Amino acid sequence: MVEYKNELKKNGFCIVSKLFSDQEIVSTRKALWDVIQGKYNTGREPEERFWNVGDDPENIIKIDKPHLSNNIIKKLITSSKLGKCLAEITKSNKIQVWHSQSVWKPPGGSKKGNAGWHRDIQYWPFWEPGGVFTAWIALTDVHKNSGPVRFILGSHKWSNIKGLDFFDKDIILQNKIIHTHTKDFKIKSSIINKGQLSIHNSGIYHSSNENKTDKPRVGMVVHFSTDKAKTISVAGGLSNYLENNLNDKDICPIIYEK
Repeated sequence: MVEYKNELKKNGFCIVSKLFSDQEIVSTRKALWDVIQGKYNTGREPEERFWNVGDDPENIIKIDKPHLSNNIIKKLITSSKLGKCLAEITKSNKIQVWHSQSVWKPPGGSKKGNAGWHRDIQYWPFWEPGGVFTAWIALTDVHKNSGPVRFILGSHKWSNIKGLDFFDKDIILQNKIIHTHTKDFKIKSSIINKGQLSIHNSGIYHSSNENKTDKPRVGMVVHFSTDKAKTISVAGGLSNYLENNLNDKDICPIIYEK
């Protein structure tokens, strides 16, 4: 665990060895496909869908809080072994899942499946950067041609770069924007097998290119807060987002507490 802690602190992300069994991963991937198809075994809809049945099959399929809609998905992201792993690597006394996402990148090589350069914290105005992280659980093997998540090492220490966005598919243009900020940076792809996970800092810049293989690239994203996390008061539509959710352990389960 020491090497993971050091990598997370220095580079902004680390890749963890296999945590979940093949059986857990396969059953979760099937459950996720049910949610994608609009089948919810809890009877509850996910928080938000960015893709619906009948939409362009070449687009990336992103669903927010699918754990609300399927008990198998919820079981995976609330497992005690995940909570303990995240706590040890982030040196925390408490781990709370405050948000989850599924990302299903379709095969075939279409750039519609791209995810642009971004840092997670830019979408979280209600959190201070410290104490909030993301775990990316591989539900399929991720190869170099699968469109793996790519991280700019050390970029969690950078200032904000304007013009970068997850939903912008033009990564070539975004690369040019980054080069105007700095030409001295290193990119590392997260090549991992199903059952493994990566953990990254909320401020690290990351993206993913098209999936050029003949199989989907599937990940379960777990955004979590630690006992060091601090909230920020915001105005507008997001003003009560955390307040309405954090105390509901169905929505935001605590998966580790010392």
